[in-house]
Amino acid sequence: MEENIITGIIFSEIHDVLGPTPILWVPSDIPEDLKMNVCIKTSVLLAADKGNIPTSLLVLPFPSLNLKAISRYIQIRDETQRGGVKFTIITLLFKEFNDVVFYKGMEHFESPFNHFAQKIIELKDLETNRESILQEIEQLRINILNILDDLRTKELTEQFPEKKISKEEVINYQFKIIVCGDPHVGKTSIILRFTENAFKRTYISTMGVHVSDKVMRIKDSKLIQLVIWDIAGQQKFDVMRDAFYQGAKGVILVFDLTNADSIKNIKSWYNDIAKYVNIREKPIGFILGNKADLRNERVVSEEEASQLAKELNLVYFETSALTGDNVIKSFKDLAEALYLINK
Repeated sequence: MEENIITGIIFSEIHDVLGPTPILWVPSDIPEDLKMNVCIKTSVLLAADKGNIPTSLLVLPFPSLNLKAISRYIQIRDETQRGGVKFTIITLLFKEFNDVVFYKGMEHFESPFNHFAQKIIELKDLETNRESILQEIEQLRINILNILDDLRTKELTEQFPEKKISKEEVINYQFKIIVCGDPHVGKTSIILRFTENAFKRTYISTMGVHVSDKVMRIKDSKLIQLVIWDIAGQQKFDVMRDAFYQGAKGVILVFDLTNADSIKNIKSWYNDIAKYVNIREKPIGFILGNKADLRNERVVSEEEASQLAKELNLVYFETSALTGDNVIKSFKDLAEALYLINK
């Protein structure tokens, strides 16, 4: 795995007097403004939750920097601090176009981050143990790289979980699918759940999109290749939307069932697509209400979403990228619908 896939790691604390403060970082040349940006954003989240320490890893976006981060909060006993507790944060930074790679490894990252946290708690005095902390940061970096390398090797050697497709077989149809929706609704996670490919994908830097694909065997034993385009960066997309939409045969619009604003914007996404796609070639597609597993946080009703889908002449599914519910079914149904129209 390329070492530069990790942009940097920053270890910071929330000081009673100085506020959010970077303590140590790797590499040594991380810009000062980036270090402070990370410190402030991670500390604000802690303050917003009234000091309750999150027990799991958090993914934080830094859209203006084209970065994302994985953060782990660590609580250390320190009688010199207010309440006898010092709050520290370890943050790993990566380019947002690599988010699908890191999402795939999230469940495996808990162990190395927890190991780092335990080592920091054991050291106690951060100021006199700076060299030891640097060694632990470097070890965390190596552990994450090793996990990503193992995942990459596994992905590239695994066979399709469906009926085996031989190299001699010819793909009968190829369809471009565009996946649209507001940031953070789970588009990338849905695609990863469907394709199972975090590493075998193409990033088109000039457009700010990820392109991945999957070959499926459907009715009549036909082989269908879905080429899936996903927005990787909103800034570039704003000026490259024509190329993104061009040639699309299918569309998947995604919103977050726990975010009311995200469904309100679905119609805007649909209208935007309609501007760039010939009315006679308007793509067929689905609306996916994602994060169905978060039942207690749901704010969008099935009735509201179904009504919108009916209005836009689309099919509605509720999905969970976390559990996989309806993810494969939605893509397979779309592939079969496109086949029936184009055969």
